[in-house]
Amino acid sequence: MIHMSRCVLFLAILCLLTSCGKEQGDVLSFASESGSSTNTPYLVLNGQDGNHRGFAFYTLDGEFVAGGNFRAEGATPRGIVPYSPTSVLMSLDTTDSIYEVGLDGTKTLFHGSAQFSGGIYDLVVGDSGRVYAIENNRIEVFDSRGVRLGSSTIDTTVGSCVLNAPRGMTLNASGQLVVVNQGGSDAVLTYDISGLSATCVSSVAFGDNPYGVLLHSNGSLYITTQGDDQVYRADPDGSNRVAIWSTDTATINNPTGIVELANGDLLIASSATDTVERITVDGVRVGTEPFIRDTQTLNIGDLAIIGDVPIE
Repeated sequence: MIHMSRCVLFLAILCLLTSCGKEQGDVLSFASESGSSTNTPYLVLNGQDGNHRGFAFYTLDGEFVAGGNFRAEGATPRGIVPYSPTSVLMSLDTTDSIYEVGLDGTKTLFHGSAQFSGGIYDLVVGDSGRVYAIENNRIEVFDSRGVRLGSSTIDTTVGSCVLNAPRGMTLNASGQLVVVNQGGSDAVLTYDISGLSATCVSSVAFGDNPYGVLLHSNGSLYITTQGDDQVYRADPDGSNRVAIWSTDTATINNPTGIVELANGDLLIASSATDTVERITVDGVRVGTEPFIRDTQTLNIGDLAIIGDVPIE
């Protein structure tokens, strides 16, 4: 009996030390004990690689924390948008759905239906709490519970705004929806989404296949382009663009997602090199090595920062 008790105790301790019951590939939990908020901001990224179908959490120092994937769902992650202090929404192509992904590793279906299908890309949460998601050449709209609002769908043509291979979205300072097209004239489109249905505010030709778009705290748009592998600064409507990054593709190649750090620096996902680069708003690279060499997701599709992020 004494020998058996010692054996059971040893196994219990071993289980605690090796996290028994946690399947390989599951996300490790690093949320706060309350599970409702985190005082530590994290960088979340996902990858469009067909084998990995992964997502990962990093510190804002570029250190890997935990990762997971959508291989079981057969889904390809595309867009990311912060949804709560401890979760993001991810749009998924192939299985055409939206999942909420928490800091504790949970993956909860937010929306999935036959009415949401085709080429799925970026996500935005509007000031009203509605969720906007790119689906082919239109934008689907959902309420905060994931219910599709068919009457609010943004169709291909709304006034002078024509969606043509849209890839990235953001909100401007007025809460209007800004969308970048890769097709046609590669335009920057701005929509008023304050009503039940969207109206076109402006359409500005941009060129060079824009993909990621960010409204910076300095009031400018920053846009990544895949036609020339550059990063541009522009006015809030997409006009008066100026290239801030136009150097070699060994550093930034096929850029996708873009986010702003607390000090104003930019993080750029370089999908062809599986890296994240840090540059200033003037286009100066910070350091001589990539901010992150990503081995968890590959072919990075998008970036987001989650948590309580101080604004300096």
